[in-house]
Amino acid sequence: MNLGELLRGTDVRTDTPELEISGIASDSRRVCPGDLFLCLRGNRHDGHYHAAEAVRRGAVCVIGEEPLEGIPNLLLTTSARTAESHLWNNFTGHPADGMKTVAVTGTAGKTSVVFLLRHILRSAGQKVGVITTISAMAGNDRLSLGEQGGSSVSDLAGAMTTPDPEYFFGAAAEMKRRGCEVLLYEASSQSLLLHKTDAVTPDIAVFTNLSPEHLDCHGTMENYFAAKARLMESAKFGITNADDPYMGRLPEMFPEKTVLTCSMQPAQLAGTDVCAIRCTSLGADGMEYVYFSDEAVFRIRTPLIGRHSVFNTMQAALCAIRLGVDPMTVKEAIAAMNGIDGRMYRVPIPKESGYPADVFIDYAHTPDALTAVLSSFAEIKRGRLIVLFGCGGDRDRTKRPKMAEAVQRYADLTVVTGDNPRTEEPMRIIGDILTGIDPSKPYTVIPDRREAIRYAVNEAEEGDLILLAGKGHETYEITADGRHPFDEEQIVLDTIRHKSL
Repeated sequence: MNLGELLRGTDVRTDTPELEISGIASDSRRVCPGDLFLCLRGNRHDGHYHAAEAVRRGAVCVIGEEPLEGIPNLLLTTSARTAESHLWNNFTGHPADGMKTVAVTGTAGKTSVVFLLRHILRSAGQKVGVITTISAMAGNDRLSLGEQGGSSVSDLAGAMTTPDPEYFFGAAAEMKRRGCEVLLYEASSQSLLLHKTDAVTPDIAVFTNLSPEHLDCHGTMENYFAAKARLMESAKFGITNADDPYMGRLPEMFPEKTVLTCSMQPAQLAGTDVCAIRCTSLGADGMEYVYFSDEAVFRIRTPLIGRHSVFNTMQAALCAIRLGVDPMTVKEAIAAMNGIDGRMYRVPIPKESGYPADVFIDYAHTPDALTAVLSSFAEIKRGRLIVLFGCGGDRDRTKRPKMAEAVQRYADLTVVTGDNPRTEEPMRIIGDILTGIDPSKPYTVIPDRREAIRYAVNEAEEGDLILLAGKGHETYEITADGRHPFDEEQIVLDTIRHKSL
């Protein structure tokens, strides 16, 4: 591709627009002859210091944010991150053009809303592509996001909520090639802050909720909210949570745009666009409520348990209706959606094992997310609630004691363990967690997560419910040595099998 075409949408200007570019790299070790090298500033590395190496490896053009001595064809930009999104969008042929695009952001519920919406749209006969924390998929096929899980520059493999532009636009291009009509993706606050998807104009932006998370990155809740709100700046249309004190501010912040509001408060019926009324818990069989709006009124029954499932299904339903799906198709699709990988996922324990408890796996890894999940389990439990959890390393330390407090508010037995320590000392993480533990309530500490799972499974009695929190869909553990296979479901089943021998 010639350089002039590659730079469209950026603020970069060049005297050599016809220079041919064969690829784009932001890691100097991956540069091939004929590539353009993009100097990105990260937490640990600054690409400007590696520009000379990139040129030695064959880069024919370099884009950076500051002058560099001895670098031929150096072009300057005010934001290399913003430029990166447009470069990859151009390089991959503007893949989102012609597809309906929906971006979902918020602290919790993003993956659930995306997969609920995917299920509804597929029930309506549409071919859908998704990019989420769990995976990238075109129809039923999973797409590769590279060995680093969607990162162009990281040395530490691990899934990213929103992949770097190289992988995001690459996946979108493959979806379009396979005939996808709709692109659904999760937009994390970090990705919005880093302008990863700036080159995409979402037809609809969905805002789920906001609770303390990633404050190590954003500093304050206001900064965190500002990063999320950036999505509405480019979106054509918005759907938000009127019950959330932050997300409820969006209609006033963007008066020039249509931002529809959802609520679970019957008192807000007249003041919101969609309201869930007559909400009823069906215990382990899910939730039921009436979806009420000017456009449609119908009863929704979902097998997904918990009040947060009401909000997830309500926002997915509204989004689908706005995309032209008939309300009855929406109703039937939600009723048939049994679960989402790693989101309140019930481990399929063989009946012949005689195991006396139910085991669930959930991705909840913030105090608010844990509270939502545990309050739902507290409503349906018959025996004890055993909760196993840890906290991720190299992440916000302030939430660790709050996680412990949230768990002990509902758990009859708390098991504190590890959870993706990354480069941080595992016992330091556990030490932070223990500052929030009430020693008068039953708890135990087992740093090795595999051993902790075995302990919880073997400890359960008739009617107990076990929740393994924090990892959800992840089938790996990230330590200082990298990413290692770690399948919680398999560990549970192996433990039960051994126990029944």
